[in-house]
Amino acid sequence: MSPVLEVRQYNLKPGVRAQFHSRFVERSLPLLQRWNIDVVAYGPSLHDQDSWYLMCSFPSLAERDRIEGAFDSSEQWTRHLRAAVLSDAASSTTVVLPLDEKTLGGLRALVRGAEGPAKETDEAVLRRLNQQYVDAFMKADVGWYREHLDDRFLCIESDGSLLTKEEFLRQSAKVPELISYRLDEVSVRIVGASADVGLVRAQGSFTRHDGSTGVSLYIDNYVRQGGAWKAIAAQITRRAQ
Repeated sequence: MSPVLEVRQYNLKPGVRAQFHSRFVERSLPLLQRWNIDVVAYGPSLHDQDSWYLMCSFPSLAERDRIEGAFDSSEQWTRHLRAAVLSDAASSTTVVLPLDEKTLGGLRALVRGAEGPAKETDEAVLRRLNQQYVDAFMKADVGWYREHLDDRFLCIESDGSLLTKEEFLRQSAKVPELISYRLDEVSVRIVGASADVGLVRAQGSFTRHDGSTGVSLYIDNYVRQGGAWKAIAAQITRRAQ
């Protein structure tokens, strides 16, 4: 799969940009994050007083179409926010571009909100790491796991076997038996006295090379160390559809 970047420019009605931005930060952004949409950058454009932009990344063009189709028909969007956005926007344009990790990192560094540089929320970080975790599995990317798994990492597999970090890395180096994996649902909770533990619960659908399909449910536990989140535990359950 080739990742893509969607860029939307909103041409707003005069005098509503501050209101539009506040509504996005307070209401639209959390909703997009709950739908596992990776918001890369957003904010007022520099070239005039009534333009505003939104950038989102997706694993592929097909996933963009699927995710946005489901989001656009969701009750939360259609009942609570769509009318408000349309009432503020005189028009909008959308372009979709190919994306690489270097470009993505640069764009994240440029995002600015009304009060200056915007900080990615912990929930957004964990959602991004969760997607990267899945991508690393599909690509047999051992390097990603070596960097993002805590040295104390333990994984409980569907068959009940327990893998240490090194055992998990050896397993991850093997080409997966799956030809596709789609995240259907992701939820994130930040817990702990210092908000330094993250719980990611997700469900995904997969297809094997032989054409058989199934569903996996998993919980990944993350801990924050030195400002960075690392996975410390995972438990996976797979079942046939």
